Amino acid sequence: MPTLSILIPAYNAGTYISETIRSVINQTFADWELIIVDDRSTDNTYEQACIWAAKDSRIKVYQNATNLGMLENWNYGISLCHSPYFVKLDADDIWMDTILAKSMRVLQENENVGLVFTRFVNITTTGEFIPGSDQPLPDFARGKAFSCLDVVKQGPDKMLSYPILRQGLSVMRRSVFDKVGLYRYLLTKATQAATDSEFYFRVGAHYDIFCIDEVLYQYRVHNSSISALDASSFLLDVKVYETKYCIISYYKDQNLLPEALADTFLTTIKKQHAFSAFAMMRKNKQWASALKIIGKQAFLYPGFTTNFYMKRVLNRLSL
Repeated sequence: MPTLSILIPAYNAGTYISETIRSVINQTFADWELIIVDDRSTDNTYEQACIWAAKDSRIKVYQNATNLGMLENWNYGISLCHSPYFVKLDADDIWMDTILAKSMRVLQENENVGLVFTRFVNITTTGEFIPGSDQPLPDFARGKAFSCLDVVKQGPDKMLSYPILRQGLSVMRRSVFDKVGLYRYLLTKATQAATDSEFYFRVGAHYDIFCIDEVLYQYRVHNSSISALDASSFLLDVKVYETKYCIISYYKDQNLLPEALADTFLTTIKKQHAFSAFAMMRKNKQWASALKIIGKQAFLYPGFTTNFYMKRVLNRLSL
């Protein structure tokens, strides 16, 4: 059995999947199997993957009988991976040649570390570096292990503000799934693309996390990518809200946060989301929905709601 299982879940990635597979084959660490699961693509993704599988026996390609959807395809792919170590790679992203060797070294030398990630940069559809996307790591994560509990204790405004635990950046122990479960929906299916971060924070509740302070991953941003589509819609706010809510709820359920502190965090998250929703409704002139939100907030948090809007009124009067 190979030491590492690599999963590439794919859907309509024919334009990029060959470059992604090539970045796997070019790895200096070679003891791996590559599992590609095509979710009934309507382009040539499956055919492209099969061409590579014919050239390299370490590559296995599967095609679903029906379209499962992103999250279900991820979890089905995990069921096909049995090696002691695991990593998921998006079908349009690119690894630097040493990401696996350096990640595996950390895991094999640090038994308390359950997951390793690296710095990343964003690239365009043509592979050009997007300026400003190489963000420095916080001191607590720079080339060393850390606890996600310490990050969560900083509260909902801080815990997702760092450039850590993003997307499919992480090599991990396969046994982690036995401890924390698979990827799962947050509060709604609409936010399934945000489940990576929630899953990683679940892992970080039970294992140390290690970040390699080096750019070893390129994340592709294009017009049809989920991140690009979300940036101009309220769905991005919903994803942030649901991710925060599920992370805090998990740490509360695991008795890792004091109940009173967790409840305070959850209340803050709900308030922030409500006012973001109100702003979006007002922007779209959905006045009935906006008033309904404010009415509910005034009933649940009368003092906070009154103070919030009094400050806004006074600020406008002072202009």
